[in-house]
Amino acid sequence: MKKKILLMLSACVIVLSMTSCTIPNMSTSQTNGETESQVADSTPESTGSEQKSSQDSSKKTEKKTYAIGETWTVDGQWSVTVNSVTETSDRNQFSEKTPNAVYVVDYTYTNIGYESEYMDGLYISLDDGIVDSAGVMGYSYPGDIVNYPQAAPVGATCNAQACIGVDNPGSFKINFSQYDGNNEKHSAVFDVAVQ
Repeated sequence: MKKKILLMLSACVIVLSMTSCTIPNMSTSQTNGETESQVADSTPESTGSEQKSSQDSSKKTEKKTYAIGETWTVDGQWSVTVNSVTETSDRNQFSEKTPNAVYVVDYTYTNIGYESEYMDGLYISLDDGIVDSAGVMGYSYPGDIVNYPQAAPVGATCNAQACIGVDNPGSFKINFSQYDGNNEKHSAVFDVAVQ
């Protein structure tokens, strides 16, 4: 009986995840190795609005790199800034993880216009997608932070912190991806230089 229930739940999760995926619209020009923007640029009768539309769609999937203090903005959706990174010598005696370095990342995000039927606001957590100085994945660490991320409604700003652990001290990257209110994925990398 338990196996049947688990099998049914697994099947439901797979079906739901498949229905939420979007398949990009492939035009015949894309299948021949050209992108829509290349075709639009080479076609004399294409209008400026068509060119702008194809350029805007390519910007949404473009991954950008930011440093501490720089702001990543997705038009009409959100902005994210990593304000500071501080190394701490505090260790959690109850954690099974033994990082060589622990960092507290202070960041700010603003909900410019993000709305979703699944969430009550914009919620951004930066403690996943950490890659340390040797290319090894970092992790969330149960450290002493004061400001936790919260769901921010449109027009609100949240100042939050994340505590992360790494095996190799030094500079690291935060690889961040988020789907906007139109279910389009946006990605950015915060390159954190630690001295």
